[in-house]
Amino acid sequence: MTVEKLRNLLNASPFRPFSVHVPSGHAVSVPARDFAAVSPSGRTLVVLGENESETVLDIMLIERVELQPLTSPA
Repeated sequence: MTVEKLRNLLNASPFRPFSVHVPSGHAVSVPARDFAAVSPSGRTLVVLGENESETVLDIMLIERVELQPLTSPA
């Protein structure tokens, strides 16, 4: 995964929720762009979760990204 690809996903319009997967098999969900940020150096991704928890990932260790389907407005 490259920082440019991650930034493109976070800045996409419309935004599509996605999950990032790491080699351990763990997946972290990014439900909206406000829940994730790339560090200024471009090395880490910080994802906020429930109850103000946070997950810090080394971008170079992200194995794959899975896009979630777009939901239509109700």
